[in-house]
Amino acid sequence: MIVVLGAGREARAWLEGHAPQGADILVLDEAPTGAAAGATSFLGHPLLYVDLDDAAGVRRAVGERRVTQVVRSPGVSPYRNGTAWLTSLAPTSTPTGLWLADFAPDDLILVSGTKGKSTVTAMTAHLLRAAGRRTVLAGNIGVALSTIDAAAPRDDLVLEVSSYQLADLVLRRPAIAAGLTTLFVDHVPWHGSVARYHADKLRILELAAWRVVGPQVVEIGTATGRYDAVAGHPTPQVMAALAEVGMYGVHEGQAAMLALALAARRTGTDATALVASLATYEPLPHRLRIIGNDRGRTFVDDSISTVPEATLAAIATWSPRGPVTLLLGGDDRGQALEGLVAKLADPNLRAALMPPMGARLAEALARANAQDPTLAGRITQVSGLDEALAWADAHTPAGGAVLLSPAAPSFGAFRDFAHRGDTFASLVAGLGHAHTISDPGTT
Repeated sequence: MIVVLGAGREARAWLEGHAPQGADILVLDEAPTGAAAGATSFLGHPLLYVDLDDAAGVRRAVGERRVTQVVRSPGVSPYRNGTAWLTSLAPTSTPTGLWLADFAPDDLILVSGTKGKSTVTAMTAHLLRAAGRRTVLAGNIGVALSTIDAAAPRDDLVLEVSSYQLADLVLRRPAIAAGLTTLFVDHVPWHGSVARYHADKLRILELAAWRVVGPQVVEIGTATGRYDAVAGHPTPQVMAALAEVGMYGVHEGQAAMLALALAARRTGTDATALVASLATYEPLPHRLRIIGNDRGRTFVDDSISTVPEATLAAIATWSPRGPVTLLLGGDDRGQALEGLVAKLADPNLRAALMPPMGARLAEALARANAQDPTLAGRITQVSGLDEALAWADAHTPAGGAVLLSPAAPSFGAFRDFAHRGDTFASLVAGLGHAHTISDPGTT
């Protein structure tokens, strides 16, 4: 019997296009909120709702049938009690891993990292296409690998992989190149510890024949001796090309340098010959994208920033341009806030703090800046995004920017970061005098 863990997007694509005909398949998942536990079906296969932390419950669901393979949806952690028991019974892989095992591509480029991986992946594919190559872009960026026609002609397969996919990924043939952008603290509940999260991310460096990493990966020291190159500091030429498409941050320049290194490795050309093509790259949404202007203020969607380090990079990008009002907060995963606390001591920064992480940040700010007479006027706690924007609208002067860069995930209030960013854009469009930017990639 094949057990499919989780009824997510990748599991659906695998069941629809790659599951063996006539195979005995059981789908196990946790009941969605409000759903009654019990048996139903998923794409014609039996579906049982179980507690994946309960090994005994998973055993009962499987029964006496012999498990020959486990297909794990990326969102399902293999480190939970029930899943750990199940994955000990048979070979386990995500649909991405199964596709790579089946087809063993010899043109594979892997990209991962805590932040910046989608930008590097998309930018690498753009540079290769601009060089005249037939490049397929897939993976965690939004196109399930299971939907890709392996037989279609191509020159390159550029694949974004998350730590969820890397945890048990094994390749029959090494990737030709891999890039690792950053390593911060993220997804600790899924991995169980920061050390395991970093170890799972660093597995990408064992899967490729040539490896390039970002400077921050080198700084934390955990990848020492496991890479072939370090992406350099962005040159003025790179930053000028990115400015043409509305990308101004140094961290965006570092992403471009890593993409240039990967593309140059694949094409066999000097990276400088590819720089001009950055000026035609279309930036991804929700990543420091200008979405509107209202009475001299600029509204910026950086909803993808779900860790404090990403928000600090966003502040560094926009604060030189004028006063910044931040919309901060969301799901609290207990991440270190010292960097944000120190940065928010700047009198030119304002912030509306959304729960639950915003409440903890407010307490930390009050302790650290108890003697700051401006704190109460610059920092406020709000109930949600709509109230945060209303406060920012009332307190941001002309020439300033309102920056949604939450430093936290969106779970609870929104489906995901994209839903949060889209909601922000709708709220901005509803301001009395707002002019919404139709193409966030240009300014």
